[in-house]
Amino acid sequence: MGSWQEGTAVPGFLLRHVTHKKTPKLAVGALAVALPAAIVLAIITQSAGDERGLEKRGRWAEAVVVEVDGGKTDECTLRTRDGREISPRMTDGCDPDSVEPGDKLRVLYDPEGAAAPLEDVDTEVDLDAGAYRGTIGGLAALTIVAGTLGCVRVSRGGGERVGQ
Repeated sequence: MGSWQEGTAVPGFLLRHVTHKKTPKLAVGALAVALPAAIVLAIITQSAGDERGLEKRGRWAEAVVVEVDGGKTDECTLRTRDGREISPRMTDGCDPDSVEPGDKLRVLYDPEGAAAPLEDVDTEVDLDAGAYRGTIGGLAALTIVAGTLGCVRVSRGGGERVGQ
């Protein structure tokens, strides 16, 4: 048998040295806008995906709280009346001060387990994944434009090159 190196390809990148005196302020500003926009975009698309999953596949069920984890993210383990565990664990509405094992909750859950369950707190759950469409599109466009502008300005050095 051969060594671990046989047939192993290691990707390599050719990096070009960019010569300039200092990072252009416009590039720093553009990248400072692009990074938070990308983070917010990731958070919002996660929420929109959860809502979309519940909107398409969601089922209402009476669930029993089996376990309450009061750590950093208050989480509850839930089971349906017939004993099936609802996955993933519920985080919204699972405060250890108000929920304890044995409590019964009416929840909307995804049978495929892709979205976290939501508790019905005497109000109708309003799911509209399409409501995020404009926000997601705007943040994606902002991230692309600001990121591209910032990267182009850094690679050009803001017009101030060393030795020229």
